[in-house]
Order: sequence, then C-alpha cells, then structure tokens
Amino acid sequence: MSRFAAASAYPSLGAAASGLGLNTFTLVAQINRVERELGGPLLVRAERGRPMTLTPLGKKVLKAIRKMQDNTMP
Repeated sequence: MSRFAAASAYPSLGAAASGLGLNTFTLVAQINRVERELGGPLLVRAERGRPMTLTPLGKKVLKAIRKMQDNTMP
C-alpha cells in the first residue's frame, strides 16, 4: 500500500518506479495485486500526453493511507 501511495505522486508508473528505485514490472505487479484485492482499479494509467490519475477508489485508499500514516507518526 505504501508503494501505491508513493507512486500516486508521479505522472506514470514508469516514472514512479524510476523515482522509487524499483523495477517497473515489480511496481506494476504490486499495484495490480492490490487492485485485485480491493476489487477495482486505483489508477487510470498514463497514456501519451496524459498523466495517470487516481480513480475514486484510489482517492479513498490514498486518503485512508495518509490518515493511518498521520496517526502513527509522533
């Protein structure tokens, strides 16, 4: 989940993987697995000239992750 949260700040999963020091395939596979577990897409993947965006489910999940992170930080 934390990789999804970090990746959501980038314009594409390729850029996210590069910025996070991960293999693109690994990041995509992890996000695909989370999407399957949650029952829907979290991201609208980037296409030529258009950055990736969060789906409504992705926005809810990201909000929950950030709330959880805020509650665990001193």
